[in-house]
Amino acid sequence: MGMIRNLLAIIGLIALIGSGYAYIKFGSQMANFKGMDMQAEMAALNELDPKAKDVYKAMWEDLKKYGNSADATVWKVPLEEGVSPSDAEDAMKSVANELNMKAVGELPLSDQVKLMTGNEQRLLKIYQFCDPLIAMTMVDYSDAFSAYLPCRISMVEGKDGKVALYALNMDMMIYGGKPLPPELFKAATGVKDKIQEIMKRAAEGDF
Repeated sequence: MGMIRNLLAIIGLIALIGSGYAYIKFGSQMANFKGMDMQAEMAALNELDPKAKDVYKAMWEDLKKYGNSADATVWKVPLEEGVSPSDAEDAMKSVANELNMKAVGELPLSDQVKLMTGNEQRLLKIYQFCDPLIAMTMVDYSDAFSAYLPCRISMVEGKDGKVALYALNMDMMIYGGKPLPPELFKAATGVKDKIQEIMKRAAEGDF
C-alpha cells in the first residue's frame, strides 16, 4: 500500500511536469494561458536541479506512451532466461546484505490472496530494504522523504508469465527539485546505485 500511495502522490506532480515541459518546449506559445504568470513559473523552474528537465521529459514521454503514472515512475528489470523467482530472491537478499542494505520486510501478497480466496494467483511479492543512517539523513532534510522509505522492490509475474522486478524511480527525488545539499545528494545517489545493483544482479541470479 505504501508504494501505491507514493505513486498516487506523484500524479499531481505529473500534471505540473506536463505543463512545465510544454512551456520549455513551446515557450511563448503558452504565454496567453489565462491566469498564468509565466515569468514566475520559469523562475521556479530555473531553480531546479540542472538534470530536472531531462528527468521530467523522460517521465512525460513515458506517461504519454503508457498512459498511467505508475509505468512512468518506475524502473523495470526482467529476470533473465533461466533465472527463477527463487534464484532472484536469494540473489536479492545476498546482494542487499553485501551492500549493507537491511532487509526490513516482505509482503507475499499473492500467497496471502491465495489463502483468502482459495484461487491460484500470479506471483506478486514486495521486498523492503533500508539503510537507517541514510534514512535519517533524508528525513532531517525533509520529513516528506519519509514517504519514500523503506526502499521497495517488487517481484511480479506479468500476464504473459514472465517475471520482472520493479522499483520506484528515484531520479525525481534526487534531481526533480532544487539541488540537494552535497551530503544528502551523496547519500541519495548511493541508495539509488545500491537498489539498481540489487535489481540487476537479482535479475541475473548473481550472488
